[in-house]
Amino acid sequence: MRIVVPHKDYCMKNSLNPELLRAFFEPIISEMVETHVEQILSQKLKETQFSSTEEKPVPVDEISKMLGYSKSHVYTLCKQKKLPHVRKGERYYFYISAVNKWIQSI
Repeated sequence: MRIVVPHKDYCMKNSLNPELLRAFFEPIISEMVETHVEQILSQKLKETQFSSTEEKPVPVDEISKMLGYSKSHVYTLCKQKKLPHVRKGERYYFYISAVNKWIQSI
């Protein structure tokens, strides 16, 4: 649905107050955008849910495919301590249950 607010010159010529139009349409548009964003986030969360029955550690290449991130972005999230991980030597591993909790928290 597209809502077009007339230009202020048109409003002045036709005695429409642009401030009143903005006050009328702004809450409507904000609600529409908020609803749409919530739907997108909900769908993305459903798409990225993983099975929590498997508790084997998952390496970086697999978790990057599951999350849809590049490997370098996954490493960056780990270094920033944003993505839950376990480090064994120089390698990073991830538990699906911890990643699910992380996804729900963002």
